[in-house]
Amino acid sequence: MIITKIEQQKRHPDRVNIYLDGEFAFGLHKEVIQKFGLRKGDELPSEIIDKLNSTEELTLAKQKALRFLSYRMRSEKEIRAKLIEKEFQTKTVDEVIKNLHSLGLINDLEFARAFVHDLLLRKPAGQRLIRQKLHLKGIQPSIIQNILEKELIDNEQDLALQAARKQMQRYKAVKKKTDEKKIQQRVAQHLARRGFGWSVISSVLKKVFKDIQTMEDEI
Repeated sequence: MIITKIEQQKRHPDRVNIYLDGEFAFGLHKEVIQKFGLRKGDELPSEIIDKLNSTEELTLAKQKALRFLSYRMRSEKEIRAKLIEKEFQTKTVDEVIKNLHSLGLINDLEFARAFVHDLLLRKPAGQRLIRQKLHLKGIQPSIIQNILEKELIDNEQDLALQAARKQMQRYKAVKKKTDEKKIQQRVAQHLARRGFGWSVISSVLKKVFKDIQTMEDEI
């Protein structure tokens, strides 16, 4: 088959329409045209057309991934899931992921570090919650442990204390008197929901309340 016309698309100026033997055949990104050096009058055997289609898919997948990354950092799992959602072939997705890694645009360690930093800026959180959230993002256990050891373990109790005091301020702002034991339970439950372990919660409650009783069985 012969290329009889290469026409720029009106709505997408970075793409062109390819006509073979006088009839529209398919659309391609200009990057693909340049890569293959296609011109009017060139003959396109079926094997070249297959290569054009696979290169076109790879180009589109890269663009989707880069656009996805333009909003914020992403984990490898997030990017992979997004491309699969867009119905790109597995081999195409693998190639894009490999390319992004080589460019330094995918780095799960840096992603995890930034994710935890932003999470803690919004609200204090304990190891359990952070571990769970990073796991859902597809972060490897070794990376998660690395982040927890460097970013959280030494100041987890301070974070829990910060969260507990904030909750206490809310209770103090309410004029209605509440039983102290019930307040203790609510604060402990709040800290547990934020991913703090009982040893941290117990230590923090002793600092916040005076005559605290063990509530392990009540959480």
